Amino acid sequence: MLNDLLLMSGIEVPFAEAGVNIHQPTLREIAYVGEENFFIGCEFLNFSKDILSDEDKSHLENTDNFEVFMSIMVDRKTVGLQRGRLCAIIVLGILFPNYNIKFSLDKIILEEKDEETGKSVEHYINKNNFEKFKKIIVDIFCLNRGSEEATNYNPKGKQAKAIAEKLKKGRQKAAEIKGNSQKISLYSRFISIVSVGLFRSINDLLDYTLYQLFDTYDRYELKVSFDFYMKAKLAGASGMDEPEHWMKEIH
Repeated sequence: MLNDLLLMSGIEVPFAEAGVNIHQPTLREIAYVGEENFFIGCEFLNFSKDILSDEDKSHLENTDNFEVFMSIMVDRKTVGLQRGRLCAIIVLGILFPNYNIKFSLDKIILEEKDEETGKSVEHYINKNNFEKFKKIIVDIFCLNRGSEEATNYNPKGKQAKAIAEKLKKGRQKAAEIKGNSQKISLYSRFISIVSVGLFRSINDLLDYTLYQLFDTYDRYELKVSFDFYMKAKLAGASGMDEPEHWMKEIH
């Protein structure tokens, strides 16, 4: 897990295994993608066979997570996965804004131009560092966040099963994966709440990273509960459960 200060600072995160830094995108940058596309892209990039049923995993027992992921990304014939592939590429684009992103059969190529020589330099995400890459994006995008709001839209299960089915069917034509029909507005709602509750400009909050937004929201939620409890106690209320202190460690 990345250290809290690194995530709170919003600076680029070192990805030493690939020799690059990963950009922590702001909410303003994520807005260009759209929340639903962003969720789908993150789920594709965070793909793991562990989320599949035992039956589905048995068909992929001789392949690792990265091999499954790359088979999806380079497959241009399975129509039903096109949106997921596109969303994953878009999310990669906001994580590596200064790189040209390409795909080969066994690696993701991050190409940059050396400022001194003018020559192209390539870095790779491959089977040796893919799991480390996933751990980083889980941290910066708070993908393990356990709130009810964050789990209301979770295409992981349905999409993972659809992916497994498509892999088992080989070249057979598959139906389009249908996403959740509900409106996805988690981040915009959190921004609105924090803006009103803490008297902060929405424009300022849009320059926050996801980690910064969730940290601010969680701390604000604790403070509201704690202040309400203290006011009620001073007014003579009794029988109330004491809330957690708003200054507690939240990470």
